[in-house]
Amino acid sequence: MIDFTKILKKEFLIYSRKSSSFISPVVFFLISISLYPIGISNDPDILKNLAPGLIWITILLSTLISFQNIFSEDYEDGSIELLLASGQNLSLIVLTKIFVNWIFSCLPIIILSVFSVFLLYLPTEGLKPLIISLLIGTPTICLFGALAGALSLGKNSITGPALMLPLSLPVLILGTQAINYSLNDISFSSNILLLTAILVFLLPIILFASVGALKLHFN
Repeated sequence: MIDFTKILKKEFLIYSRKSSSFISPVVFFLISISLYPIGISNDPDILKNLAPGLIWITILLSTLISFQNIFSEDYEDGSIELLLASGQNLSLIVLTKIFVNWIFSCLPIIILSVFSVFLLYLPTEGLKPLIISLLIGTPTICLFGALAGALSLGKNSITGPALMLPLSLPVLILGTQAINYSLNDISFSSNILLLTAILVFLLPIILFASVGALKLHFN
C-alpha cells in the first residue's frame, strides 16, 4: 500500500529545497510580461488584442523551465529504479509528482497572470476566461511535460521541449480563443469544455505512457 502522504511530503520538501525550480518560471513570466509593452508597443489597443496569446505563450514557455524537475531528482539518486523494483503503482506516484509540480510551477503564474490586466491592458472581462482556461489547461501542459521529461531523462536538454511544445499547441489555441471569444461577447464555454475533455481523456493515457517511458530507461 502506498503512503501518498509520505510521497507528497517528500515532493514538497524537494521543491522547497530547490527554490530555483519554482522561482525561475515565475521570474521568467514576470520579466517577459513586463518587456512586451517595451518590445512590441505601448499602445493599449495593440496590447489588448495581443494579450491573450502573449499570456498563454509566456506561460507555456515558463513551464519548459520546470518540467525536467518532475523526474530528474529521482533519476539521479536512483529512486526511480527502486520504485520500479518495488512493484508499487507507479501511475499514482507519477500523478502525485505531476500534481506537486503543477502547484509549484503553474499555480503561482496563474495567480500572477492577474497583473496582465495592468501590464498588457487586458480588459477585465477577459480575466475570468483567462483564469478558468489556465486552471484547466495548465494541468494538461504539465502532463505533456511529464511525458517529455520521462522520455528525455539522461538526454540533451532540447529533447524535452521538442516533444512538449507541439503536443501543447491545441491547449494553447483553445485557451487563447476562450479569452478572445469573451472579449468579443461570444460564449467561451465550448472552449472550456474542450480543454476539460482533453485533460480527462489524456490523463490516463499519459500516465501510462510516462510509466512506460521510465521503465524503458532501466530495461
